[in-house]
Amino acid sequence: MSQFFNTAEAVRALEERVNEIPEIQRTLIENDERLKRPDRAAHQQQIAGGRVLLKVAERLPGELDGLGIFQPGTVEELNGRRVPDADRIGVGRISTGMGCPHLETDPDFLGLMLAFSTPDGRRVDFIGINDPTAPTDTVEEFMALLKATADAAGTKIPFGDHEPLGLGNLAASQARLLASLGVHAGLRAPAIAAHVFGQTARTVRSSSAYQPYWTGIVRARNVLGKFTLKPTTDVNKLREISPGGMYLSTDWKQRQSIGSLDFQLDWIPFLSENETPLEKLTKEWKEQHKVNVATVTFPMTDPESMEAKLMALLASEMGANPGNWIQDDPSVRASELPATEFTAARFFAYRNSQKEREALPEESYKGFFEQGKISAELAEELVRRYSQKQAVGHAVPEVGEVTVG
Repeated sequence: MSQFFNTAEAVRALEERVNEIPEIQRTLIENDERLKRPDRAAHQQQIAGGRVLLKVAERLPGELDGLGIFQPGTVEELNGRRVPDADRIGVGRISTGMGCPHLETDPDFLGLMLAFSTPDGRRVDFIGINDPTAPTDTVEEFMALLKATADAAGTKIPFGDHEPLGLGNLAASQARLLASLGVHAGLRAPAIAAHVFGQTARTVRSSSAYQPYWTGIVRARNVLGKFTLKPTTDVNKLREISPGGMYLSTDWKQRQSIGSLDFQLDWIPFLSENETPLEKLTKEWKEQHKVNVATVTFPMTDPESMEAKLMALLASEMGANPGNWIQDDPSVRASELPATEFTAARFFAYRNSQKEREALPEESYKGFFEQGKISAELAEELVRRYSQKQAVGHAVPEVGEVTVG
């Protein structure tokens, strides 16, 4: 139990270590002309967002069986129509990693967010990136990386960059990031940069955002572990040399318009510090012992339908948090914080970010998880926020014209 993070003194210290998130968000606004108001400190640019379905596996490991959303049930969609082979309806979002908009050909992480709710209204979120390791080993290094990324946002070469891949601007931005990382991370900067550049190279080679994602570490009852989401169909090939600045978004939209996109959700329990490290987070976990626990589906969608557009806006405006997780049975008294220090730091960081950007209040979309549809009041609020951001030139998901009523 000593590996669990739950002391009051440690909590206060950790909150202070991530209290610079609002300052990072303000730096992003100052440096990138496409940001006119506070937005996410990371994962600002949305590639796709919409409805997701969860189907729980028939057999589950003891630590997950009956915990939170890991219990069978029947959900209903619009007009009372039953959803086949689904136990939960949720919201999913695919994004780039940085806190500013950019060409999708730029080196960067891809992020995946899945949000669900238990029958009694408790949120459960899965948040991961398309690499099996964390960007850094410590909270301090992670904050240094966020600051350096914000410092480099919006960097451009003089007289403009007219090359299709924006290589001039990219080189200038990477140089600025490295210099800033040296300021914020000191002697650890070269090692952090080398690891992150290796991670982001995965996206540079990718032809599709439909690829594997790994979450951070969570606690399920008294077992630590993480999840991985793997596509049930391998479609991710080596990308073209010059695929276009929005090629990942375009590819996802085309694929989802002709069929569903299914992920296998697997649970990887902790074995040992050597095989599944809790301290060396930049080291990959062994996965030979992983167990399938559910299937997650982004169902086939007409991207031009008003429902799809509103769902994309909901994914953009709502909040999510790695701390939205149920780690024990309701009858067992446990810490409300995630199990490890790094995951707890992300909990505070996401919370600070959502407060600063005025994320959509959870109460306003709670009914979606219960009824499987966006209410008229929620639709109006989503359109209001979208129109307001468009009016001032703030970067928003490209969903086209949206109306309600």
